[in-house]
Amino acid sequence: MHLHLLPILLLLPLAQPREIVFPPASPVHLQQQQQHHHHLNDEDQFTVQRFRGLTTFANLPYVDCFGGGEEEEGEGEGERYDIAILGAPFDTAVTARPGARYGPQGIRLGSQRIVPEANWDMYTGENSFVDWAKIVDCGDAPLTFLDNTVALKQLDKAHKPDISQEADRMPDTWDPKVLGGGVSHYAGVNHGTFLHLAHEEGLILNSSIHAGIRAPWIRPKGDLRNDLRCGFEIVKARDLDRQGTAGVVKTLKERVGNSNVYISVDIDVLDPAFAPATGTPEVGGWSTRELLTIIDGLEGVKLIGADVVEVAPIYDDAGGITALAAAEIANSLLKLMVKTPVEAAA
Repeated sequence: MHLHLLPILLLLPLAQPREIVFPPASPVHLQQQQQHHHHLNDEDQFTVQRFRGLTTFANLPYVDCFGGGEEEEGEGEGERYDIAILGAPFDTAVTARPGARYGPQGIRLGSQRIVPEANWDMYTGENSFVDWAKIVDCGDAPLTFLDNTVALKQLDKAHKPDISQEADRMPDTWDPKVLGGGVSHYAGVNHGTFLHLAHEEGLILNSSIHAGIRAPWIRPKGDLRNDLRCGFEIVKARDLDRQGTAGVVKTLKERVGNSNVYISVDIDVLDPAFAPATGTPEVGGWSTRELLTIIDGLEGVKLIGADVVEVAPIYDDAGGITALAAAEIANSLLKLMVKTPVEAAA
């Protein structure tokens, strides 16, 4: 037994341990005298800024765009910016698990590893946060949880998008008479019908498209017919297996053409292995890397806005993988907007 230990004992003197020098302990009065001589250098700023102050998306500046109430003007209404991060804490239109009202908080927390000045993309060498656009976090839109129809009007007042692309597990164009409308007209306003309602309001172009769809239909043919009527084509989740990410990107770009594009990313387009924290998880979805590759491949589209929805942090794992994925998806969408600026309508 001792013969086996001998070579180890002989090698011990040859190893040179790393010399660790601890700062000398200073009396309290010496620390106080030296405090005014200490200045934060660049390295200090990088290590501390992610863990201080308000929790904004990617540690961006906060601008109060809404104020304290519906009639009160926000302090930031006169401040100029190019791109705003806007939270919509709302989940009373879900048909399965609630909790997405905490989604904006969760995504902001998941984005804390992103530092604007140190966000240089490994693949492109670019940093969208130090480019031409001034990007700010406007906080959350004031939405009531008591009445979905009122909340919809409140969100419309804060931001009114035109949908062109949607990444999701299901099409969200269900006829309200089929999903919820059989109960009441009010029940027909939900997360599975909002694109149908947007079509009725004239917000959907006939060049729109879904991607990552895999949930079963409620009706064998009627739902697909209604989806086409609302202006959508479909890329199914398993189309990625034979087309690859390049093929999916090609299909998406050809569909939207040169029109202005709004991208809505439902986090459940990802497989639950990558995004468990959502109201309606559906197995067989895309991986986070696949989705990020597809989003990056959309460079050149005229992206005027985007969202990441249905993140319900209560169902996340201890590491917050869904919030991390959602934050990186939002980061990639921002890159598209900065890469191809679209002039605002007068």
